[in-house]
Amino acid sequence: MKKENRKKNQVFIFLVVLSLLLIFLNKAGYLSYPKNYLIYVVSSVSSSFQSSSNRFNDVLNTFSQIDKFKEENADLKEENLNIKYELLQLKEMKRENELLRKQLGFSQSSCSVGNCFNWVMGNVTSRESSNFGNSIIINIGKRSNIEEGFPVIVSGGLIVGKVVDVFDDYSKVMLITDSNSLINVISQDTRANGVVKGSYGIGVSLEMINQAEDLVKGNLVITSGLDENIPKGFILGKISKIEESPNKVFKSAEIDLFVDFNHIEEIFVAIK
Repeated sequence: MKKENRKKNQVFIFLVVLSLLLIFLNKAGYLSYPKNYLIYVVSSVSSSFQSSSNRFNDVLNTFSQIDKFKEENADLKEENLNIKYELLQLKEMKRENELLRKQLGFSQSSCSVGNCFNWVMGNVTSRESSNFGNSIIINIGKRSNIEEGFPVIVSGGLIVGKVVDVFDDYSKVMLITDSNSLINVISQDTRANGVVKGSYGIGVSLEMINQAEDLVKGNLVITSGLDENIPKGFILGKISKIEESPNKVFKSAEIDLFVDFNHIEEIFVAIK
């Protein structure tokens, strides 16, 4: 116990003497260099830690900014897609309005010759093709007052077919290129009567023209009004080639159609 007390006293005396010595040396200016060096070392270490801390904070801020940019970029992409979709819808609406204006103009001219009817606009939802003909499915039916035999038109008064099957909300249309399609027509200029018959999905031909009737290449071929539910004046195409023989009772002709049947989208059904 006495030994421990003696050691404690010795340590205390040493610390007191050391403190007095340091005070004396400091006042005498002998500790300026060590003190400055110590301050330099401490400040350098502190600065190093501060720099590392700043760099670490910068890295954290960079990752935070990257996440923020990713979120903003995702929002911008979604907004851009929404704008593109809205522009697409507006473009389609504009296109449909232009089609309606054209068709209404055709309707008014038809009324002037006694062919007044209402238009119901629809869209092609599917196509059916075979070796014997063509047909399309449209998205209007009985609920839109569609009936079998009604003519189906595209913009500009061009007839493409007639309704053959009707359901509540859709209908089947036999195109004029179908091998079973027959439509009574006349040549607009010479008034020659005949029948346009489908040619197995690849076109149509003008047939049953009396040899005494005149046909002129380039003349328009239009509906004659002799078919039930098909008004007079719808356009099919123009005569491109005339085939006649004195040994035959009738002559025929090839017709260039004005419609690309592979790209029909919107249609109009004429309702009396």
